[in-house]
Formats: sequence, C-alpha cells, structure tokens
Amino acid sequence: MKETDLIPFTKMSGTGNDFIVFDNRDGRFTGEESSFFAAVCRRRHSVGADGVILADRGASAPVRMRYYNADGGAAAFCANGARCAARFAFEKGFTEEHRFILEASDGNHAMEVLPDTVRLRMAEPVAYTESPEMARDSRFRDAGFINTGVPHLVLFLDDAAALEALDVESEAPFYRRHPAFPGGTNVNFAARTAEGEIRVRTFERGVEGETLSCGTGCTAAALIASRAGRAAAPPVSVRTRGGLLTVDFDPHWRTVVLSGPAVTIFEGVLRPTSWSTGP
Repeated sequence: MKETDLIPFTKMSGTGNDFIVFDNRDGRFTGEESSFFAAVCRRRHSVGADGVILADRGASAPVRMRYYNADGGAAAFCANGARCAARFAFEKGFTEEHRFILEASDGNHAMEVLPDTVRLRMAEPVAYTESPEMARDSRFRDAGFINTGVPHLVLFLDDAAALEALDVESEAPFYRRHPAFPGGTNVNFAARTAEGEIRVRTFERGVEGETLSCGTGCTAAALIASRAGRAAAPPVSVRTRGGLLTVDFDPHWRTVVLSGPAVTIFEGVLRPTSWSTGP
C-alpha cells in the first residue's frame, strides 16, 4: 500500500459479529498486513470490528474469503464472516447467482444469499469430545469440545437467567488458554430458554473478549446441545446478544447449515492517518 492510498471498505454485521470487508480483486492486500488489520479493528481509534475479511476471486469458485481476527492473526474460518462475505460478493457483482461456492481456509462452502438471510453449509465438524471434567464448578454442566471450522468448548448452565448474569470476561480466560487446548480455544456458555431456544454467549479467541455473536460457536452449541438432550429436533434456534441464528443438521452431522441475517452497515474509505494512530 502507498501512503497516499485511499482504501475503500465495507462495514458488515452478522447478528452483531462485525467485520471490515475489503474487495481484494485488485490484489491490494497480500494477507501479510497483520498490523494494519489489527489497527483498523481497534474500536474508538479506527473503524472497529471483530475481524477483517479479504474478498477475492477463488481458484475454482467465484469468491474466496480470507479472515483475520481483531488481533491481526489469520483464522481458519469464521462462519458469520463467511455469510457476510457471501452477501458482499453478491452485492458487488462477484457472481449473479444466489447460490454459489465460497472458498475459505477450511475448504469450500455452499452459500445461498436470500433477501433477509444467508445460508452457509459448514464443513463437517470434527474432534467432538464430551469434557465434563473441564467444568471447574457445579454451575457448568454437559461440557463438550468440537471443531466447527475453529475449536470451541461449550459449557452449559441449567438456568438462562444465570447465563445472562454470568461475567464471561472473567470466567472464559481459564478455559481459553487451558493446557488441554495447546492452540487455545473459543469458549461458549450456553443454556436452554423457556421458549426452547439455545442461548449462547461466546468469548472469541483472537478477539480476546466476548462478541455479540459467533457463528461457529452457535453451531458448536447447537450440536452439543442435541447430543446432551438440551435441544429440540433440528433446526435449532440459537439466540445471541446480536440476534437469532438457525442451525440445521442431520443425525450424523454430515450436513450442517447455519442461517441468519448478514447486512451491510456502511461503506467508506480509510486514509493512512485514520488507522496509524492510537496505542
């Protein structure tokens, strides 16, 4: 990037999980700009976001997504980010088809962009394990671990009100860097509501804080809830602080689909001085 460059961007949100999306069909970014990505994600100092998405042409698909967490580090996948990238690609003319393939670091994903919803076929989840020993006190039950594109630990509470009152920022770090997870893990706290929904709050690795929504975390919670008898038959409605997502799946978890809104909030340009200041 030149110092004089004006850098167009789009701010998007998937149920409160917010992203800065760059159209990278011109090859402006190599993906090595971690300090820049971290800088523009700083809230109150720049645009602010949970992560950065580079949207490009795929090798064998109309769209390729590369995702970077708010700390600037590359991540294997982000489900809400993929849904936003699909909406962005459709609106920007990467493809005229409502159904298309999106390439990501964890493989190819079938997408469907509808007026109010974007549907994403997830990769088959792996590494599912029940982890009751992970719960360090009696509030947390039916703990389980699963990789839904990125690793997730899910801990259930019996009371949705207790989940709402939980201090996620103080509880999650114990699990986030637990020795059982050499690469670290995302941490989800969940409960079933009186309405039959699964309520989820997620502490995201790479953001190092609670986000309003996490698509891979909601998927993990829905799948583990189904195994623990805490969820109705799919599709499972998952409520986050940022909105409602739906997770549908077959009994063997070979076809897992995440659905929910993905919207453009605003568009703008970054100047070099607009992101290089601040701590």
